[in-house]
Amino acid sequence: MGKKIFNSNIIYFIGMALVIVGLLCPIVKILGQTPNAFKFIDLKNFGTSTVGILLVCIGAVLGVLFSLLAGFNKTHRLIALAITLAGGVILLLLLTGVLSDSSFGGKIWRAVGESFIKRAYIGFYLILAGWLCAIFGWLKD
Repeated sequence: MGKKIFNSNIIYFIGMALVIVGLLCPIVKILGQTPNAFKFIDLKNFGTSTVGILLVCIGAVLGVLFSLLAGFNKTHRLIALAITLAGGVILLLLLTGVLSDSSFGGKIWRAVGESFIKRAYIGFYLILAGWLCAIFGWLKD
């Protein structure tokens, strides 16, 4: 029989690593600027956008650690994936206008709003691909 090249843990790891890389890349183009996710973090006016970005980042880092270190099982990886997806849901609700945020990051999300897909950059697509890869890796396990 053929040898397995990728097991589910490696696929999950690649997905979470893609989320981290996506956070570092430009996410959206607005007003001639292409900020990465960390430009949306406003610690002075700690708002919903800051919480969403931090959840995505913390969950992705935990997911990478849980897939690299021994002693963590499928449940731990699910928790890390759920944290990143919860941050993504918060950011999606900011985009659609369901949630509001008066911080700098929230104003950017609100300005991008309806035409987000037209303004989305490589970081956004890397995060989506990472989530899909991590979900696939977790389900395959």
